[in-house]
Amino acid sequence: MESEVTSYGPLKTQKEYLKLIAANVINRFGDSIDGIAIAWLMYQITHSASMMALILGLNYVPTILLQPFTGALVEHLSKKRVMILFDIGRGLVVAATAALYVLGHLTPVILTAMMLLISTLEAFRSPAGSAIVPLLLKPELYKVGSALNQTASRVTELIGLALAGGVVALLGCEGALMIDAATFFLSALIIGFIRIKETLPEEKVNLKSTGKSFLEGLSLIRTSRVLVVLLLIGAMMNFMFVPLNVYAAPFIADYLKGGAETLSLINIVLVLSLGLGSFVAPKITRISGKTQLIACGLIASLALCLFALGGYVQSHVLQYAVVLGSAVLLGFSSGIINVVYNAAFLRLIPPDFMARLSGISTAILVCSLPIGSFLCSALAAVLEVPVAILASGVLSIGLYLLLVRVKSLDAL
Repeated sequence: MESEVTSYGPLKTQKEYLKLIAANVINRFGDSIDGIAIAWLMYQITHSASMMALILGLNYVPTILLQPFTGALVEHLSKKRVMILFDIGRGLVVAATAALYVLGHLTPVILTAMMLLISTLEAFRSPAGSAIVPLLLKPELYKVGSALNQTASRVTELIGLALAGGVVALLGCEGALMIDAATFFLSALIIGFIRIKETLPEEKVNLKSTGKSFLEGLSLIRTSRVLVVLLLIGAMMNFMFVPLNVYAAPFIADYLKGGAETLSLINIVLVLSLGLGSFVAPKITRISGKTQLIACGLIASLALCLFALGGYVQSHVLQYAVVLGSAVLLGFSSGIINVVYNAAFLRLIPPDFMARLSGISTAILVCSLPIGSFLCSALAAVLEVPVAILASGVLSIGLYLLLVRVKSLDAL
């Protein structure tokens, strides 16, 4: 493999990959608005942090149960067609959710069912989106390609978050959901214009071939210790963000005395910092990947602790300074981790294994999310919200310190 490219210039000629980024960016824009609307809508319907945690935890079940097998199945299908079909499907479900809300039929049970359906569709779309990248980029462009994709997505997400509070205020939650639905349809349209030559396996798609692909994917993970450790790091990052996702609304409402606009502001700061971290990551060449992962992981964990302690600051101005400052540190360090992680993942996995490995690894990573959500649900009944967030940060610090002695990461 040629030496890794650290400049964004060569990506200008990668027109098909840029189309993929455009589709991802549009998806991210809709999701950023939808995320604020759903979080606030859930809290309005349930009025319970514990119930919110339970709903979010259940939302990850399809990914865990299905994606190891959908990834293996997608390996035998056109990745482009799968992405188009399931983007359209997700758009239709989101639009239906908005309609149910307008009609007054959106109960916690129905909302949970709709979110489960969206997650099921995502279980097919996600591995296809990962598997198409090696077909569009050369290996030496993986890191800058990943960085550009994440930076562009974060900038667009930032715009969406900046508009989210106003959208919800002007158009209501149903308007925000309809915008998200429209972005899914537009994403499908753009993907349709990607020119790509896909070579599909000659083996017919059936239960036997899917099972065989799944077992081959598991075998590859078992024989690569560095892949196992990377999956652990990814799970740790996911676990770290669970309390923020679960407790964001009650933390803001009860401790910061804010509303949807405050949630939007914190997300803006977090996403902007994530984008900055992703953008500078390819430029960090004198520090090993292992050192970057551990150092940034510790910074992110400490920032999470600081965020939690901000809930107890008495001065309103100082409280916001602490919370927003910790969001900057958390986002910037996480952005660097994401780029290093994704680039290493792309380098370590052969292109013809990408869909099945993406499916299996995503399921493994997502396992940490329902575990974290259910744990948060239990903690919410006995602990104050800031204490629960602080506990997550302290646990993450301990886990990252253990990685210092892991020799397999030296290869990064």
